[in-house]
Amino acid sequence: MAIESINVGNIANDGTGDDLREAFIKVNNNFIEIDNDINSFPITGENLGVTGEGVFAGKEENTLQFKKILAGNNISVSSTNNSLVINSTGGISDIVVLTDNGSVTVDGTFPLRVEGGEVISTRVSSGDTIFFDLDDNGILERDTNPTLSSSLQAAGNNIQNAGSISANSFTGSLTGLVYGVDIRQINKYFDNNWDFGEFLPILNNIIDYLTFTTDVDMGTFQEPVLFDIDLGSI
Repeated sequence: MAIESINVGNIANDGTGDDLREAFIKVNNNFIEIDNDINSFPITGENLGVTGEGVFAGKEENTLQFKKILAGNNISVSSTNNSLVINSTGGISDIVVLTDNGSVTVDGTFPLRVEGGEVISTRVSSGDTIFFDLDDNGILERDTNPTLSSSLQAAGNNIQNAGSISANSFTGSLTGLVYGVDIRQINKYFDNNWDFGEFLPILNNIIDYLTFTTDVDMGTFQEPVLFDIDLGSI
């Protein structure tokens, strides 16, 4: 059944409209129709959004039920005719942040900004973790007075374009010039196979010949054999 309209005629008391009985029959029928519609389509409530707590609790017959809003720690709740007011009563306590060079007090009225310095940057991860990242590119070059706390391991790499090197000792083979001299050229005169080459004799008599052809072994530098030999003067 649909909502019925009451015929009121063209002008007052012209006899063309519904009489009083017929008009109130339509009124009663319309109320029945409205009541049936309400029961057929019950009203309910819904909490919107995907996060947070909802305020709609449920429906009891024709009554919608909502949760009450309670004040927590340092929070107050008040209401007006058309609004709820939620205030912080205690506020955020002052936080003193100390650094190596000075301090700052955070009183809750402004945010604390964390910035990096030279070669250091900051970032936030997972919403609650602050990371400090060090840019180590050229970090040794930026140090005006680098000092080692342990042995330097070059891992087989070369050290190039060095100036003066001061050391207590060197281990291993060294190459290059020492005061402009390549010591590898004179090293052969300091090993156990010291060889000056051959003598070119001048033989004038049989004594010279016998002296030249006699094999005299004076031993080695480490195990010499003593001979008294007079080679004359220069």
